[in-house]
Amino acid sequence: MPEIVYLDSPLDSDGLYERLCPPVRQWFRDKFPDFTRPQKLAIPAIMDKQHLLLCSPTGSGKTLTAFLTVIDQLVRLALENKLEKKVHAIYISPIKALANDIQRNLIGPLNEITEHYLPDRAQEIRVGLRTGDTSQSDRQKMLRKPPHILITTPESLAIAITSPRFQPIVSEVEYMIIDELHSMVSTKRGVHLSLTLSLLDSLLMNPVQRIGISATMEPLETVAEYLVSSDDREARGQPTSVSIAKISGSRELDLDILITHPKFSDLSMVKVLEYNIEAIADLISAHTTTLVFANTRKMTETIVQKLRPFLGDLVAGHHGSMDKNIRLDVEKKLKYGHLRAVVTSSSLEMGIDIGSVDLVLQVGSPGDIATALQRIGRAGHHVGGIPR
Repeated sequence: MPEIVYLDSPLDSDGLYERLCPPVRQWFRDKFPDFTRPQKLAIPAIMDKQHLLLCSPTGSGKTLTAFLTVIDQLVRLALENKLEKKVHAIYISPIKALANDIQRNLIGPLNEITEHYLPDRAQEIRVGLRTGDTSQSDRQKMLRKPPHILITTPESLAIAITSPRFQPIVSEVEYMIIDELHSMVSTKRGVHLSLTLSLLDSLLMNPVQRIGISATMEPLETVAEYLVSSDDREARGQPTSVSIAKISGSRELDLDILITHPKFSDLSMVKVLEYNIEAIADLISAHTTTLVFANTRKMTETIVQKLRPFLGDLVAGHHGSMDKNIRLDVEKKLKYGHLRAVVTSSSLEMGIDIGSVDLVLQVGSPGDIATALQRIGRAGHHVGGIPR
């Protein structure tokens, strides 16, 4: 069993700035008013090479917290002309939409740092995406010119590391970031990921540092143990420790239940939808952008069809079986506020940055409280925002 240490002594802003290289330090100062508490707590531990589980509220900068040390390290190497053709960090997302979003959110800051804070002589820092949507030609390009940060999904990583041509480019990975970790603990998918990480460990020259990003889940120690369960040192009985950076605190929610038929429990979901569709359309029209969750892909498409007479092309569907280009187009339009509503099953459930969403509607039961909170949290997805 790993030793679990709860972090409770955040580093002050000045001390944290001092630990960043000058280009990243100046970029952060120009971009943000200050570090958030999760960042002050977690970033020093990541810099000290500790395995870390980060658990904090939506809008507290979890993703940047996990990546800032990686960015800082890569910028230092780029300045010294020491960036090699290999993967330095792997980011694992449970869903493709989140992986696409993280790629965009990483390329933006890296481009800003490169253009405004680095000399022309600095090497280029590359970010690559490998999921089930990645074409064969792009995968071949990745082998010839590996990204320094690889963004992938559990299944794509499992396939990739069995390739003799892929294995050498990940043999010196230093950082492993696993997002939405709570969604994989105690699941078959989570077991499969553990096996994948064990295989990856066997290919590495040195043990990889693991960083997990998780929503609140009790007991949190279970998530921390899962994070390092496949660590080769843990398997050999060598002492391993995990630091937990947990930011507690309740979040205000604005919730309502809409029942438009007195005998709704006796009706099929399609009939319930027919009674509610006009009310759903009215709620969408009263808000800037709405995310509607259905429980199946078929129901997702049914709701879109029934909303078309009210919203026309301002409503779209999104689920994992859709064509890649259609999904990416919907995500882009949603992010920039070009749609009034998007209906989805679970493909937009995780922490993707979906812009101006100010209302979430759940059609039918979400199944459990954790799923409900995850979906509700897609609205007001910013510091101080109130999910509705």
